[in-house]
Amino acid sequence: MLDQVQVLRSTAIAVLAALVAAAPARAGNWSTPAAGGSASGDPEVLLTFDDGPNPRTTGKVLDILAARQISAVFFLTGRRFENPAALQPRALVKRMLREGHVIANHTMTHMQLCAGEPELAAREIDQARSILEAEAGMPVPWFRAPYGAWCPRLVDMIGARGLTHIYWDIDPQEWRTGSAKATEKRVTWALRRLEGRAIILLHDTKSATVKALPKILDWIDAENAKRVKAGRRPIRILGAPDYALELIGPDAISEARALADDALSVLAGGLASALP
Repeated sequence: MLDQVQVLRSTAIAVLAALVAAAPARAGNWSTPAAGGSASGDPEVLLTFDDGPNPRTTGKVLDILAARQISAVFFLTGRRFENPAALQPRALVKRMLREGHVIANHTMTHMQLCAGEPELAAREIDQARSILEAEAGMPVPWFRAPYGAWCPRLVDMIGARGLTHIYWDIDPQEWRTGSAKATEKRVTWALRRLEGRAIILLHDTKSATVKALPKILDWIDAENAKRVKAGRRPIRILGAPDYALELIGPDAISEARALADDALSVLAGGLASALP
């Protein structure tokens, strides 16, 4: 029953996110700060992970987040689900949703969308969206362009599909260095100086991420203890569902709550009818 309630909650969150209008882009690049200004007035960070799910590493990232009750955004690639034996990626998606994370579209094969034929770029977006929505059983309206690519045609494609592009502010490039130590150092250096809000880009497909993530979270805990003692604002980790709720108005929130209440009523009725 608990798992079903959590899935319904995640479904309601996805519906909320689907109602968000696509974020505008600046001329020549995606807007920053990528998640807008801080809602609380505290320094805020949103964790995001690209390129998965990878059966060897994604589960370990989920374990770390679950232990700290943190929800994130996972930008998934459609190619991970093309293999008929891709049972583990499918199970990981179900776990993500069950544990309150938000999944998003990162294309089929992680190609550069601003090079080559426009039809190929469109197919990369559309095929991945179709696969991810089938796997999740819900809308997948958030999107991140591989390499952070920006061009007018891509902006038009995203807008025409009602997608919201989610860029980033802190990129330790652990995919390139392969170094957990360098990843931790680059992220904590940026967080120490953070004012307002930032989206952190990591990759749940990399062992460097698995090793660096708990150290980064430990650093935030220790830093916050110092800040509270000194009367300074702590660093707040923004949950992905909270960010989705923040982006929309009260009317949409009421609509999603009604959807969740109706779904729970149907579930409760079904359980009651099954009892002797």
